[in-house]
Amino acid sequence: MPPARKTKTKLSRKELQQLKEYGELDPLSSITEEKSLDDVISKALGRSGYGRFTGKLGKGKSTKANKGAPKRSTRPDAYSRLLSSLSAAGSLPVGRDPVVSDDEDDAIEDMEETEDGSEAVNEDEQMHSAADSDREYNVDEVDSDELDSEAEQGNSSDTEDGPKEMYEAFDYMEKHYADDDSEKMHKKLAAATGKEYRQSITEDSVLGPVVTYDLAGEKAKPVNPRPLKQKLVKPAHKLNKSSEFSEFQHKLFNWLDQYRDVVYSGRSHSNGDELTTAYAIHAMNHVMKAKDLERKNNAKLAKAHAAGNDVGELRDRGFTRPRVLIVLPFRNSAFRLIEKLLTLASAGKEKNFTRFAKEYGPDEDEERRHNANKRKPEDFKSTFAGNIDDAFRIGLQLHYNKSVKLYADFYRADIIVASPIGLRMTTGAQSGDRKDFDFLSSIEMVIVDQCDVLMMQNWDHLVHLFEHMNLMPKKDHGCDFSRIRLWQLDGMAKYRRQTILLSQYMTPEMQALFNHHCSSIEGKVRIKPAYAGAVNDVVAKVSQVFKRVSVRKLASANDDRFGHFVDQTLSDIEKDQKHLLIFVSSYFDFVRIRNTCKDRGYIFAAISEYSTKSEAMRARIKLYEGELQFILYSERAHFYHRYPIKGIHHLVFYSLPDHPHFYSELVNLMLTHNNDVSADQLSCTAFYTKFDQLKLERIVGSKLVTQLASSERSQFTFA
Repeated sequence: MPPARKTKTKLSRKELQQLKEYGELDPLSSITEEKSLDDVISKALGRSGYGRFTGKLGKGKSTKANKGAPKRSTRPDAYSRLLSSLSAAGSLPVGRDPVVSDDEDDAIEDMEETEDGSEAVNEDEQMHSAADSDREYNVDEVDSDELDSEAEQGNSSDTEDGPKEMYEAFDYMEKHYADDDSEKMHKKLAAATGKEYRQSITEDSVLGPVVTYDLAGEKAKPVNPRPLKQKLVKPAHKLNKSSEFSEFQHKLFNWLDQYRDVVYSGRSHSNGDELTTAYAIHAMNHVMKAKDLERKNNAKLAKAHAAGNDVGELRDRGFTRPRVLIVLPFRNSAFRLIEKLLTLASAGKEKNFTRFAKEYGPDEDEERRHNANKRKPEDFKSTFAGNIDDAFRIGLQLHYNKSVKLYADFYRADIIVASPIGLRMTTGAQSGDRKDFDFLSSIEMVIVDQCDVLMMQNWDHLVHLFEHMNLMPKKDHGCDFSRIRLWQLDGMAKYRRQTILLSQYMTPEMQALFNHHCSSIEGKVRIKPAYAGAVNDVVAKVSQVFKRVSVRKLASANDDRFGHFVDQTLSDIEKDQKHLLIFVSSYFDFVRIRNTCKDRGYIFAAISEYSTKSEAMRARIKLYEGELQFILYSERAHFYHRYPIKGIHHLVFYSLPDHPHFYSELVNLMLTHNNDVSADQLSCTAFYTKFDQLKLERIVGSKLVTQLASSERSQFTFA
């Protein structure tokens, strides 16, 4: 007889994987400490009792073997209960694995962390300990039986599918993500694939002009009176500091709840918090509904396994776990958003919060920067308050025990918050060896906030992200294919994904993203407010001349503009002309003009986003004192620094700024230290083409843009 094996008080990774995949441990392992292993397995399965898996032990050799053994407890141990629930031939449908729900998987994950001290997560987490960085506090408790607690009055009768909720009868999410094989759905997919949208324009009293893109045959959807999960209502009221949405939030949330692709270009620093709260509630509502659906289906499968029945296909997930991706420009925006998400999750425990607050929250130099920026405009203070690091990525994992884990591995996260460059470091460069974008394969909702700020970074990273989203994964990552929705398997996930783009203004790059990567079968919405025009904010009494540059086609627009500028503007700059500022919106044009001016021997300075503060200071002083002919100034430099350049007599906009208020800010700078200069000695000239209509509209106003873009005249003056 072989010697008895030593009892293990902890389960190894191999045994935990066996328990997760097969529902049982290695049968050759001897069990001597019954109670200890019983507690471990019960914790791994996430059970509080023993009623979930039921069954009777089969009679046979096991009974005879125990005949002479000492009398043991009548309650079967955990290993026996697992075998009893899986031993009968008909207890499991053919080809289906035992049910391991997300909360059970999370429990196993916690055990893995207990055993090894850390889990195999992304490189950002390897150097930190999670044990000392949790935050716990009391929250309003929700009924322990969440499914029953959300049953509404008048509709509380239990059915085979569980209690029916009021919102489920009017739930756009359930219809949008359902496996629908009807002829109507095939027509919608065909129309979405062919981009056969029917446009209509309506005027909203709050949002402004709304352009809807509906598929052929689709009717307008009514407003959902109760779109939120019942357990999300109180946290949403607490976060919004009101029992109701504001009128702005209500109007916008109506479009979000219909799972349309939405682009909204009316964001500002004044409504930014309202906007962030609205889409945070929408994202958390989506995740909670999806997780509760999985939990219901897990209960159905467990009940069917115990009874030896087959409930058929219950498809409720994708290839990987992440469902929501939120893209932001800086860590300060991520910090504010994640704090809102934690409030909505009503988390009693937040793992790794101390580390999160240290790496994403305000630092020690925040007060110093705040004092230095007191004279900056309000939008600058709002954008650059706090941590402005633009390389970050963080996963949020929601547990059913009302705890949230920050810095979760992407394949175990429910929500991913990241910057474009942070994700590009994960997905890899175009020719790099390190590429991993399988975690983007099952994204159901992507929210890109502050697109206007992302335009001041590298927009190509965002395009790269969309090109690698909702692709077929290269590995299975342990997914249960019997639970994956059919349209995921068919490669149609991008037509079910909801894309939300939020910005201060509309750009051609955003429009291209909206046209090529937004293909929801529920339709699309574009909301662009009407503009009064930045020229109305100009206080300086200076003649403003707008000149339209004739271009042949879009592909040659940059060359035509450059040729016109070199021939007619640079050639007119006299050797004794001074106090000139040339503003350039594109960095590529900035470099092109800088090199040309160097070759021609002009005395000038160039201030870009890469210039140091000392270089910018010297250039500004020399311009004011008349030692330079002109300064070449990029839009990104003004965006990141807002330099107060003094002594400007002549202002030339080589190209119009994307940010409309930059135009009025720069023109009004001509008022500073020019008291001894008459108005007729000041000049402002702006060049534009017919392809700059979006920029032009924001500067001259929605009423005049058509006239300036298409009139036979090529020059217009605003006094």
